[in-house]
Amino acid sequence: MTGYGRATGETPSGRVTVEVRSLNHRYLDMGVKAPRTAMVIDSEIRSLVRKKVSRGKVEIFVTLEERPREYAVDTERALEMAKALEGVARALGDTVRLEHLIMAGEIVPQGESEFGEDSLASIVDTADMALDSMVEHRLREGASLAVDLTVRIDDLSRLVEKVGEAAPKVTERTRQNMQQFLDALDLGEKVDPTRLEVEVALAAQRSDIAEEMTRLRTHMDAFKEAVAAGGVIGRRLDFLVQEIQREINTIGSKSGLPEISEVVVGFKTDLEKVREQVQNIE
Repeated sequence: MTGYGRATGETPSGRVTVEVRSLNHRYLDMGVKAPRTAMVIDSEIRSLVRKKVSRGKVEIFVTLEERPREYAVDTERALEMAKALEGVARALGDTVRLEHLIMAGEIVPQGESEFGEDSLASIVDTADMALDSMVEHRLREGASLAVDLTVRIDDLSRLVEKVGEAAPKVTERTRQNMQQFLDALDLGEKVDPTRLEVEVALAAQRSDIAEEMTRLRTHMDAFKEAVAAGGVIGRRLDFLVQEIQREINTIGSKSGLPEISEVVVGFKTDLEKVREQVQNIE
């Protein structure tokens, strides 16, 4: 599912901004982009994502705005360094200059260039808030998606009932087809009626779709229950769509009735739309 979250925070070292973007993906795929000074928190952010998201492509962007560093010249150290270098300078016929002092030792401390532990903890907290914002976005989208899926599965249920209404015609249509075949061969009056009824019964048994209809209705009810329950249901819905597809394919191949075949084609078209939507659910 898609989602977006953003949060900002203050750290002892400066301001941090974390943006989180979630895109549709069948599995969980993460990417963290942060400045080198903050890459140490990569694993902690990934751990946060796993706690809150189980499916989707999640990208996290960390931006740091460090405060200007304070510079203070260590005059005492500079004088000590100059005095220590005077003898060498005289021996070489040179004088001690400022660049020599800077190269010889740190007389202008620049402070820490890396974010400290307190700053890194603040970055993780900010990432946590951004993730919560993104999850809330996904929940709102999920609620809309649940409504759409419920409507679609109800439409499919009505198609199933049409199949159920046509199912009793299978036996009679089988008898008619056999009789027409025998008549075409001029064998209609030569076949024992009892034997014909036995063959019709056997053919009707092979064409019976009662079990498939029962399983199909069960899977569709389970689908609606899962959508209503909410939570992490993406993989369950994936499985149920596969089972629904399996049963409707069997029904289409077994029945042989044009009325049922026509409904099955429409059913499979609409089911594919459901499958596409399910791919977006966590």
